[in-house]
Amino acid sequence: MRIGIDAREAWRPEPRGIGLYVRHLMREFATLAPDEQFLLYHQLTLPATAIPIPANMRAVHTDLPGGRWHSWERLQMPWRLRADRLDVYHGTYNTLPPRLPLWRGPPMVVSLHDVIVTWWPDDLHDPFVRYARAVTPRVVRDAAVILTVSEWSRRDICERFGCDPAKVRLSLNGLHPDVLAGAPPGAGDAARERFADGRPYLFAIGAGLERKNTGRLLDAWGLLRQARPDWPHLLLVSGLGKAVDRFRDRAAAAGVLEHVRFLPYLSQSDLVALYAGALLSVYPSLVEGWGIPVLESLALGTPVVTSNTSAMPEAGGEHARYFDPNSAEAIADAMRDGVEDYVPAFAALREAAIARARTFTWRRTAEGVLQAYRDAAARR
Repeated sequence: MRIGIDAREAWRPEPRGIGLYVRHLMREFATLAPDEQFLLYHQLTLPATAIPIPANMRAVHTDLPGGRWHSWERLQMPWRLRADRLDVYHGTYNTLPPRLPLWRGPPMVVSLHDVIVTWWPDDLHDPFVRYARAVTPRVVRDAAVILTVSEWSRRDICERFGCDPAKVRLSLNGLHPDVLAGAPPGAGDAARERFADGRPYLFAIGAGLERKNTGRLLDAWGLLRQARPDWPHLLLVSGLGKAVDRFRDRAAAAGVLEHVRFLPYLSQSDLVALYAGALLSVYPSLVEGWGIPVLESLALGTPVVTSNTSAMPEAGGEHARYFDPNSAEAIADAMRDGVEDYVPAFAALREAAIARARTFTWRRTAEGVLQAYRDAAARR
């Protein structure tokens, strides 16, 4: 087969989410499907050594002015799909190019990681959010196969867009090989010294989006430290990027700026070490299609408290503890109880939690995605 993949996010210098998803698939397809040909469409350019390109893949740099109007996907890619004579195309970024009126093009597979942006009330100023709201009904209609990451997300797609459930397949995300391998000996202790001055800490993956709930987490940390002013613990928060000043102000308003460390974009080795060194990890997002940070924490043997909404309970199963993410008081209670009760109790659950979390591999994910390509191409 000749398979096209939307690899735009994989070409970011500091990929997250979908960019890492594509990079993991690239790595697995190199050995899982050596006889297939993959075309990786991207807009940005990086040094040739930045992204290893397997022998069965070819990077295709293509761009078109008008990013705000999504010209790349709406105008450039329909022509590329035809010119490159693809057998199947994979839209990894929750969207697909439109069909040309006189030429429908190849069958298409789409990864709808979730459809939260089509109904969540915030971030309407974001051009992508407006674009996704406009095109998702067409994407659901045009896709031969829809891949999504949780049962909660599958139900959400079908209920909101009237989609045949048989068309939507569960494609669970995997964990990075470094996470599956476990932290090197002493990595957690080194992280504690490097990032927390040797003090015990709680670790949270944050983001600037309001639904990630980082602001309320800081409010909760303020409530907790008011109740426990003698606590030696720090809260370490990563992933805020350019929004970090806004959250520094939020921490200051909560009276805990000196008890919070804001971390930059983390390498995979630093991320593994920070999970391993944490007393407890916290994932307070209001709504998620899945919950990779929940699984990452458990795979590295660190207990995690997370939201009781959307797909987080699917990710954490019986090994995580849950709270109402709409309440700063509930988050504060979960962190306090997590340190004082759950952490000691987790010792008896740790091996089972690690074993379950480590069943989520990118090889298993890639096998399912490759089967979706074959099934879609067979319908041509």
